[in-house]
Amino acid sequence: MTFLLGNLRLKLLAVAAATTLWATVAYTENPTQERTFQLSGTQIQHTAVPVGLVLIGDLPPVAVTVVGASDALRNFDPNASLRLSANFSGLHQGQQYVALVVTDTDPNTHLRQQPASIAVTVDQLATVTATVTVDQRGSVPVGFHEVSAVIDPKQVSVAGPKSLLANIDAYVVIDLDSHQSFFQDSPVVGVRDQKKKPIQGLLISPATVTVKVTIQADAVTEAKVAGWTLTGQPAPGYRVSNVTITPLEVSVTGLAATLDTIQQLQTDPVDISNATADVVKTVAVRLPAGVQDVSPKSVQVHVFIVKIPQPSP
Repeated sequence: MTFLLGNLRLKLLAVAAATTLWATVAYTENPTQERTFQLSGTQIQHTAVPVGLVLIGDLPPVAVTVVGASDALRNFDPNASLRLSANFSGLHQGQQYVALVVTDTDPNTHLRQQPASIAVTVDQLATVTATVTVDQRGSVPVGFHEVSAVIDPKQVSVAGPKSLLANIDAYVVIDLDSHQSFFQDSPVVGVRDQKKKPIQGLLISPATVTVKVTIQADAVTEAKVAGWTLTGQPAPGYRVSNVTITPLEVSVTGLAATLDTIQQLQTDPVDISNATADVVKTVAVRLPAGVQDVSPKSVQVHVFIVKIPQPSP
């Protein structure tokens, strides 16, 4: 009997030793560890801010330390397992701390360390009207120029923290590169402060505007011959012997493609009805369609009138 009891004690000691050895080996292969996760403030679920108030800036990031076995932490997804929540119903204007509740929903891990609160800054909610300006990027190709950029609507409504809305500038960005003619775009409206630093988190209405940009080719100036036109007939027994025009050429300004189609510029007609002597008139140069300017704007036309020789009797 004594032998059996002694043998039993040895067996129990062996089982205990084996259990301890197994636990040691298991811990060595899958030790308990901890990891700290940095969570974005956007993951904080919170109640609504009181009416008439608004948060300034984004919610701060939150560092949470989780403890668990190595295997559990290896498969741990902080975005799926950690829940962050805060109650914003009691917020007031100014900077303050709000209690933060962190919950770990993974049964294989637990929390070691997390912040008890987060700092937030609250301001009055205000709305202002801002005139939209255009920031032009790039440039039109050589030989072209911008005529106009029309914004519709010209103003937008901007809502946000009152302290951020003083002296703001609403703007859109338009890229001019490679454009050689009219184009239209609907860029998103941005808001920036006096130092040209963009302000995020504001509510802009409408969020986009229409910008119509007119681009034209540059005008060129070329010399063109000025022509003349006569109306009527000299008096009986008289005829036109010659016509001169001074100056013979005028400077015409317009698009190159338009000027290529013009061989001669017309002038107002000169009436020589019943003339018995030279007719000298200053007449206007007529501006063809598509031509921007002509210089000089008038020329002098000299019509030489001579008597028709009568045959000798």
